[in-house]
Amino acid sequence: MKKTVLSTLALLTIGLSATALAAEPQRPFTVVRTLQWGSFNLNPFTPNDQHLPPTLSAIYETLFFVNNLNGKVTNVLGTKYKWSKDNLTLTVNTRDGVKWNDGKAFSAEDVAFTFNYLKKNNLSSIWSSGLTSVTATNDNTVVFKFKEPNAPIFPFIATQAIVPEHIWSKIANPTMETNQKAVGTGPFVFDSYSQQALRVLKNPNYWMGDKPYIDAIVWLPTNGNDAALLKMLKAEGDFSYIGLTDPKAQYASKGKNNTYWWPVNSTNFLYFNNAKAPFSDADFRRAIAQGINTSEAALKAYAGVLKGADVSAVIPAQKKVWFPNTPADIDLKFDPAAADKALTAAGYKKDASGKRLGKDGKPLPTFKILVGAGWTDYITLAQVVSDNLEVLGINSTVDQQAFSGYITGFQTGTYDMGVSWSWGTGPTPYYLFYQSFHPNNTAPVGQTSPSNLTRYTNPVVTKALDEFRATSNAAAQKKALSTAVTQVMKDLPWLPLTDRSQFGIFNTTRFTNFPSDKNPYYDGNVDDQAGTRLLFLNVKPR
Repeated sequence: MKKTVLSTLALLTIGLSATALAAEPQRPFTVVRTLQWGSFNLNPFTPNDQHLPPTLSAIYETLFFVNNLNGKVTNVLGTKYKWSKDNLTLTVNTRDGVKWNDGKAFSAEDVAFTFNYLKKNNLSSIWSSGLTSVTATNDNTVVFKFKEPNAPIFPFIATQAIVPEHIWSKIANPTMETNQKAVGTGPFVFDSYSQQALRVLKNPNYWMGDKPYIDAIVWLPTNGNDAALLKMLKAEGDFSYIGLTDPKAQYASKGKNNTYWWPVNSTNFLYFNNAKAPFSDADFRRAIAQGINTSEAALKAYAGVLKGADVSAVIPAQKKVWFPNTPADIDLKFDPAAADKALTAAGYKKDASGKRLGKDGKPLPTFKILVGAGWTDYITLAQVVSDNLEVLGINSTVDQQAFSGYITGFQTGTYDMGVSWSWGTGPTPYYLFYQSFHPNNTAPVGQTSPSNLTRYTNPVVTKALDEFRATSNAAAQKKALSTAVTQVMKDLPWLPLTDRSQFGIFNTTRFTNFPSDKNPYYDGNVDDQAGTRLLFLNVKPR
């Protein structure tokens, strides 16, 4: 352990200020990254890949944190929020006693300034979602007004980084600002930058008083998964984010302090091109879906760490809250014999050789299953699908495409079937279903669809999603979501294949209180996210 600390500190001698050295932390919490970072930039208004990792996770804070796993809202700079009865006004109360790390007092004026600054400089799409004004009515109250109800906008408002008016009002061009002397309200202040290490130190005047429990955070870059894993195995890091094929065998089994938490946060899908026959036929889609063994696919692609997905596509943590019961008559179980009968009943008979025919009596073509070139997990998933379809008399091939061809194929609707991730996530299933199936997010074949890859829409689903958007009443929202999810389960424009997860791994040699199934205070993402702040506030030295 001593060797580990000395190694870390040696790296940090590059670029440290005399002040930082005087306050040398005793036990820095170390984050091992699988890639390098860019130039010295702490501007929270730039994209995540352009600013440094501590920006949103350690220095700046938001009004609230909304947990994507279960929708739980945690107060940060906001202490309470309420929608008006007509859902056109959102009132947020802000926290007393908070100071920026330069000693100036934080107030609701800073919040109003931040959102109006976004509008003035065209820095966010929040203002294109019906927001008409943001006003501080006193030091602790901010009022957001909308031209039409839009309750799902709340997480985007809640997790916007808030900046000090007295600093940013003097910055005329925020897109060019590198903000190297960042002034935030967060639990840490920036200390040092180099290409070998980043460090932040505990904010001695942080408003939480007893938190954070750690006195510094260090980020160390590596050149890939293997190098990052080696550091974690050697206890040179406390936390990392590595997409291992088998975290039990590759990491957890190699040391008593090696643990991981991979919470399911989304889904891998087999997308059907609903604009193209025979995938335009719901009976055909549902029949072949019944013949695909999602459990086998998950086992072969993810070594049993991840499971076959729920056919509702609602992740387990959200299903408990938003969609507790799957209707028995539309649930889907792997049953190739039943799939064979269903295909025949739907008009897709077999010829004498066992090959499946179309409704016109002609042999079905060999379908392509689109995947990214070299993506071993997706290739494995597609191969299982192909093998299962062959049992049904349907020929298919795995179509590996470079990233640009892969994305273009999905978005322009030129594919047959394809394996991809959820093109829409959020703290409720609404965000997935809105992005995936609302007419606002589709386009004719040949044109780019933002996120409706299947090009499936249904008036029942659209109406339910619009009803969800128009209310902040939880019971009404649950009813609307149930309608949308049930209709999609009937029509199966996609097949939820396997769970997807975050890839957090921990070395608990020096620190405790990492997120877990029993304490899922955030989803375990190590990147620069508002949720990662909760990790840095909760971990404790042993």
